This record gives sequence, C-alpha cells and structure tokens, in this order.
Amino acid sequence: MLQDIYFQYKNACMMLFRREGEQVTFRGSAFLVHPDGYLLTAAHLITGKLDLMVVPMQETSGFCQAHIDTVTPMGVEIRQIDRKRDIALLKFTREIEIAMPDHIMGTPEEVPVGNMVANMGFPFGFYGIYNQVIKQAVISAKILSGNETRLFLFDTLVHDGQGGGPLINLFDGRIIGVIGGRFSPQELMPEHLKDTDAPIKTDISYAVSTDHATALMEAESIEII
Repeated sequence: MLQDIYFQYKNACMMLFRREGEQVTFRGSAFLVHPDGYLLTAAHLITGKLDLMVVPMQETSGFCQAHIDTVTPMGVEIRQIDRKRDIALLKFTREIEIAMPDHIMGTPEEVPVGNMVANMGFPFGFYGIYNQVIKQAVISAKILSGNETRLFLFDTLVHDGQGGGPLINLFDGRIIGVIGGRFSPQELMPEHLKDTDAPIKTDISYAVSTDHATALMEAESIEII
C-alpha cells in the first residue's frame, strides 16, 4: 500500500527553495494539488524575500544520489496565503504540462483517530541531502488549536525538511493534511502553565487539515480535484 502511495505522489511532492541573490536556500517541501500548476505548502516556510522555486525529485528507479550537483528549478509565486492557519497556495510562474490523478483531495473530517496515514517530504534538505522519504504513521488525535485551526497529530517524528509535505490517508490514497512539523504542547498550553522552563519533548508531529487549504483554493477560483 505504501508503495502505491509513493509512486502516486513521488513526482507531485517537491523541494521548496528560496533565492537570495546568488544563494539558493532550501526551505522545505511542497506538493501539487491541481493540474493548472498549483501547489500547497506550509506558510511558515515562506519568509524574507519571496523569490521562490520548487525542484522535483530525481527520476530514477534505483538508489538516488544523496547530493545533487545540478537541478532544474521551476519558479513559483504565492497566490493565496493564510499565516493564521499556516497554509500557502503557490503556482508555477510559467505554464507546465501536468498530468494528475482525479480525486486527490480527501475529506479530513471523515478520517478517524487510529487511521493509518503516510507522510512524504525531504527531511534532510537543510543538510544538503535531497532524498524524498515516505513514512507510515497513525492518526493519534484530532484537535483544534487556540485559533480554531484543525490539526491532525500523528505518531511519527518528522524532520524540519518535511514541513509543507502531504499527509495522505492510506485508506483511499487522498491528501488530508499539510505537514507543519513536530508538535509542541507549549503552544497550546493554558497561559498559567506557560511559565514552565522545562521543554516538553514528544515524538508526535502535526499536520494542518486540508479543509483550510480548500478555502484558499476556492478563493483562487480553482476546482477541487
């Protein structure tokens, strides 16, 4: 089942970079959601000057090189962004022919706690290792943040480079979340408990429900597929 998910989304899940002068810096992951060239990612990855680009995974059926000498970056621009919900909708700056399967967007409200999911992205991109990784997890909880953002908690520790990648329902192969990162209980603690100096370490990660992404896509007047 994971193999099917991997082959379905490996070309859709891409590395996100930002150009600063002559420097190109890795920011995280992003993934295609529409054949007209739209992608989703996490809004917190987009900071500073907004010269953004994405790079797809190397095309190979064997072992991938850990380091890439040459890449083919494709420019993207921000079309909609919701920093409150930590979701951003990007689009390629030029027309690109894209073939995508139908019905890739799932229904997050119907996914129960205990459901099996997959998460994809480029966990070690900040270290110059540009390999795509897929991992299996279980939905551990569904919670509302303080600003009513719907979050999936899942029991796999993601690394920073996976932020912006897709969370995929293994039951139907559809995307239900945008990976944010590691879950920090401090951010949701009541005010009277936030004075504690002791860091709380967990092996839990979170993803923002694609319900919030759907709102951005509707604002852009594109069809949800």
